[in-house]
Amino acid sequence: LNNDQPIISSAAISNTGGVRDPHILRGNDGLYYMVATDMVSANGWNSNRGIVLLKSSDLTNWTSAKINFPTTFPTQFGSVDRVWAPQTIYDASVGKYMVYMSIRKGSSDYDKVYYAYANSTFTGLEAAPQLLFDNSGLSTIDADIIKKDGQFHLFFKTEGNGNGIKKAVSNSLTSGYVLLDKYLDQNSNAVEGGCVFRLYNTDDYVLMYDVYSSGYYEFTKSQDLENFTVLTGNSFDFTPRHGTIIPITLAEKNALNNKWGVAAGVNDIPSKIQIVDYHNGVIEVHSVLPAKIHIFDIKGQLVVSENSGNNITRINISKLQKGIYIIRAKLTNGETRCSRIVLR
Repeated sequence: LNNDQPIISSAAISNTGGVRDPHILRGNDGLYYMVATDMVSANGWNSNRGIVLLKSSDLTNWTSAKINFPTTFPTQFGSVDRVWAPQTIYDASVGKYMVYMSIRKGSSDYDKVYYAYANSTFTGLEAAPQLLFDNSGLSTIDADIIKKDGQFHLFFKTEGNGNGIKKAVSNSLTSGYVLLDKYLDQNSNAVEGGCVFRLYNTDDYVLMYDVYSSGYYEFTKSQDLENFTVLTGNSFDFTPRHGTIIPITLAEKNALNNKWGVAAGVNDIPSKIQIVDYHNGVIEVHSVLPAKIHIFDIKGQLVVSENSGNNITRINISKLQKGIYIIRAKLTNGETRCSRIVLR
């Protein structure tokens, strides 16, 4: 950001004074959930004992809570010396948000992936974490889970054993993961911090990871989540580490810019289209040129597709189920605008 100001003071929200590896999830309830490692790396890689949970309704104002595992779960995790890279996923089968992370129970142990459900206020965990995936005695960190075709794909970094990205697959979110013993990254250097996301209205998935020894991200693409090719023609040599990709709407971007300043190098084009409002099951899209209007659900599935006229287009959404939807309108001149709605 141009003003170079921190959004949240890590010292104010953590036990150690620092946070790492932030992961943001757009929740099914219209809120945003962020989790992070409670750690200062200068204190050593075995100095971390917990995580930080954060929640927001607008991406600009956050509440937070911190969990120290030896204090909160002394019987199960009294000797823990690493609680790394937490992430959150919504478990539709129980209607709860599941937090998963890598944990090591002292120097005689190795890193495994554990999970627990967050409480209703996202200020703590309902119970002590349980084992989710054990890579047969090999350390496993930076887990990232995505659901595709009814299966859960757990991507992870093979810490200390090649330092690359592999995955395990299961029909259940919380058990039964079977290893695909194959490196999925397309780089000869060590990589970490894998993040997988689907490109809207396509069958393409992107796996990005941090080539941390060289200071850049690499982005790869796949349709089967097993065979990836490198995306070329772009520069990803930015300095933030271990990132998350989520789509945001124009209104959300404007709110972020208004509070924190416009990101350097980002310029807006005057809009010829606006997604104005929705009420009584109808969305209004105002444009000065014809546009193609798509509505996607939270998983990126296309649920509505219509063509607009030159003025006001009204789209009936009364038959859509409750949840979060992204509306994308693309003008014939190529300009695109997005907006988010929450149907309750």
